[in-house]
Amino acid sequence: MRSTCILKHYLQLLEEAYLVAPLERHSSRPARRRAPPPKLVALNNALLAATDPRGIPEQSSEPARFGSWVENACLAFAWNSGQRVGYWREVPYEVDGVLEGSWGRWAVEIKTGTVAEADLRGRMEFSRRNPDYRPLVLCDSRQQRVAQRLDAPAMTWMRFLLEGPLAAAER
Repeated sequence: MRSTCILKHYLQLLEEAYLVAPLERHSSRPARRRAPPPKLVALNNALLAATDPRGIPEQSSEPARFGSWVENACLAFAWNSGQRVGYWREVPYEVDGVLEGSWGRWAVEIKTGTVAEADLRGRMEFSRRNPDYRPLVLCDSRQQRVAQRLDAPAMTWMRFLLEGPLAAAER
């Protein structure tokens, strides 16, 4: 029990220093939010670059690691912009980011590779259960139309990092 308190304290210090943010799991029941360990987001991708001896990942040669970096960058951007950022996971479903704040309420799926219907099942299930959250897929420009054909509002993750989700809502 003591080690848990120490870890919580260290996480709090890292958050107060604007280095790392622990994201809570989104749930309508507060007890379920605290049950799992938080998802951690480095609040600046330079921290990832400085601590990873492999350096910055290339999208073509390391697609999974590149995707993790983009997901981290998008969630960190939302956090640093004053949004409350969480995630949602109920096996087998998952949503990368659940955002609340001045931007509104968003359920965000972040994809750097091919967008397929199977990739959006978590977002669709979350939207069914939480209709007050607007769905959004962040993807590469080549995949934006694919996502939209699957009835998923989409914008590029690069544009999101510059303008936030409201640019997608204004279309």
